[in-house]
Amino acid sequence: MALITINVKQSVLIKLPVEEIFAYIRDLENLNDWSNVVVSVKKISTGVEDDGARVRGTIRFLGKWSEMTLEIVECRKNEYLTVKSTSGTAPCLFCYQLEPGEDGGTLLMQEATIHYMESRTALGESVITGAVHRQLAYDLLTLRDILEAKALALQNG
Repeated sequence: MALITINVKQSVLIKLPVEEIFAYIRDLENLNDWSNVVVSVKKISTGVEDDGARVRGTIRFLGKWSEMTLEIVECRKNEYLTVKSTSGTAPCLFCYQLEPGEDGGTLLMQEATIHYMESRTALGESVITGAVHRQLAYDLLTLRDILEAKALALQNG
């Protein structure tokens, strides 16, 4: 049983102000909309908006289902958000940093570290690592598309 540590660093330019993007990603219940591996997610903390906010979710990755609890461990409004798993089969840490970009847009940078037990699947390390990289890149593009489409719909009334 081998532990695979996967590190991912990527970014996406979103044509929206920092404040709008931050407000959306800070609400961890929105993960269900933009992360393809998140099947369901529900807030389990009460009254906490930033550090300490927790959700429990069901994820499906490479054909395997699992439960996971995520918690915001560090948050600076409109600058960065760090989320880690506090339970589940693949311990992970996600860091999102937001920087104002060109023409009122925002550069959203994601750094992720995921520890995956190779024994959960018959697939090799290169397949698992490649799948994680592709999935996280796809999720960022989905996030961009959702946020930009919502903004366009609001503009067009």
